[in-house]
Amino acid sequence: MSNELYPLTLEPIIADQFWGRPGSPSFAEEGGSAEFRQGTMWMATVNSRVAAGPQAGRSLGQLKQLWGPDLVGSIAGGDPDHPLPVELKLKRTGDMALAVALNEDSLWYLLAAEENSSVNAGFQEGLDFLAAAAEAGGQPGLWSEYMTEYPVEAGQCLHLPRRAPLLLGAGLTVAQIGPPARTLPNWPLAGTGREALGQAKEAGTPVWLEPKALGPGQGEVFADPRLTVRLIAVSHFGSAVSPEAATFLWPLFGQGRLRARGPAPATRLAPGRAVMLPAGLGRYSIESGGAVGFLMIEARQLAGV
Repeated sequence: MSNELYPLTLEPIIADQFWGRPGSPSFAEEGGSAEFRQGTMWMATVNSRVAAGPQAGRSLGQLKQLWGPDLVGSIAGGDPDHPLPVELKLKRTGDMALAVALNEDSLWYLLAAEENSSVNAGFQEGLDFLAAAAEAGGQPGLWSEYMTEYPVEAGQCLHLPRRAPLLLGAGLTVAQIGPPARTLPNWPLAGTGREALGQAKEAGTPVWLEPKALGPGQGEVFADPRLTVRLIAVSHFGSAVSPEAATFLWPLFGQGRLRARGPAPATRLAPGRAVMLPAGLGRYSIESGGAVGFLMIEARQLAGV
């Protein structure tokens, strides 16, 4: 089995307990998108398996042990027990709201939103946390009363800071970029203990980001020392670059190809599956003869560091 680096097309992982019907086809399957009604799909995580090539069937966790810094970069690659620098998830709320609370920062990019959709994010200014915790407790139907509501539309991006709660309204399709989320039964207002309330008060304020133009068809959605997220949407595309660290491509629409040296010189780029570019891949090109759009996520070091 060759250990030479190449672009890794990843099989998505479905959170079966959230789907409208057990055994629904993967969003990645041709024609399967109609069955993707509601829930969470991991597009890239340590348990994601490679779809094709010499490493087909192996998880990114296994390849991290095998390739080390060549897969994830020198910062994350020194310790095999570290997680991947970033995880990618796709969430659809369907006709039900979905609540999450985070340990670390994350980005939420709205891929689609029905008319009059909204989200509740962060705590209201001046909130009496002790009174709110005593009244809301374990009643999810009351949590939105203590959060700020925002009307939303496709193309918006929310930077949710550490410990800030989020309630996704119905009718949304959202790309989540960041560390794993926890469900709101574990959020700080679930109890009135001093530690929990202290954590709630430390939650930061959500920030709505405006993409910054970098050139024709490209916009920088977010950048900090840990990761850079760009939205690339163009009619015809041809570009050759080298990854500086572990890079993920999340196709949104259109068809294209990745070309690189190695055992998979041409890799299909199409909606439904994310592609990971190993940090040590070297020069590669992205080509398309028509309209194509994707998110490019460059993870510079461990999420949360």
